[in-house]
Amino acid sequence: MKKTLSLLLAVMMLMTVTVMLGQSLAFADETIEVTDMKGRTVTLPADIRRVIVTFNMEEYFAVAGDEGINKLVGWSHKYWEGRRQDAYDAFTAVYPQLADIPDVGYNADISIEAIISLQPDVVLASSTGANYNALEPAFDNLRAAGIECVFFDFHKQTVETHCQSIQLLGRILGQEERANEIAEFYTEQMAVVTDRLADLADEARPRVYMEFSMGPGQFGNTWSEQMWGALIRTCGGTNIAAGMEGASVDIAPEQVISSNPEVIIFTCSPRNDVSDNVVLGYGADEALAREHLEAYKGREGWADLDAVKNNRMGALYHDLSRHIFDFAGAQFLASQIQPELFADMDPEANLAEFFHRFMPVELDGIWTFSLS
Repeated sequence: MKKTLSLLLAVMMLMTVTVMLGQSLAFADETIEVTDMKGRTVTLPADIRRVIVTFNMEEYFAVAGDEGINKLVGWSHKYWEGRRQDAYDAFTAVYPQLADIPDVGYNADISIEAIISLQPDVVLASSTGANYNALEPAFDNLRAAGIECVFFDFHKQTVETHCQSIQLLGRILGQEERANEIAEFYTEQMAVVTDRLADLADEARPRVYMEFSMGPGQFGNTWSEQMWGALIRTCGGTNIAAGMEGASVDIAPEQVISSNPEVIIFTCSPRNDVSDNVVLGYGADEALAREHLEAYKGREGWADLDAVKNNRMGALYHDLSRHIFDFAGAQFLASQIQPELFADMDPEANLAEFFHRFMPVELDGIWTFSLS
């Protein structure tokens, strides 16, 4: 009787373990299928635990939350370190371990060997040329190692692609509700600009010149039909560099003077190679930024420009474009180009709200300002 009872208990325990093991294996085998922003259909584990990010780190952390740092096994350090040192310092202050997570290289220097050695569940990348081109030739090798790439697109600068990309990220990371909240917030903030400018006539669009700040003694590049150049029209202005060949273009100082812009805006980031540029972003000093922007008025021939005479000069953080928080860049541009239509809007306060709700770091420093 005792032997029979013991045998029965052993069989029951074995059946229980088998069922549990089967459930575990079934869960491990669960997958999801997504279509990325390059139109590629990709099959991924349903439970993503190991992630490599080669671009759009802010978007990754906005969606993943604090869990993001625990899933991150590799990333492209040059995306921030050196190139956007202020962002690197801000995020490593919150997540010191970020500095020690392996570097997989950046754009053309991405190391496929490093990626394979880290055995991620997914590589999150940008659909932009340099990022995509570094990974595309290695798709077969990565897939043979059980690794898939998913591409996002924040460079088209449309509400649709921004929202599709952030929601795709939410699907992959199991944070769909949070991603939907971010998309909704972004859509509402951009609508503030586009709705008010929907019926703006061409004759009501002032001439606008934008330049990447490299200091008064050196003309930085401007933009033709893409990036900031495209946003000038979206935000109610006429781009004096429109029609020039290329996305990022060098404009002759004489052309700026002959175009006589009514509004001048500089985009700004920390630089190691210049010291008199306008610096904005995390931890930036407003008084110093204003001093450096004022110095641009001393450029040869600029005293007679309408923008300078009327003090319609401003500056904003360069990376307030092509990000899920770039609504603040659009709002600031609109407020400078069409001030009478946006007198009630505070772009930096809206940006601070986004950071407070969705980012692991709080907004500090100064990100936008004007001399007027």
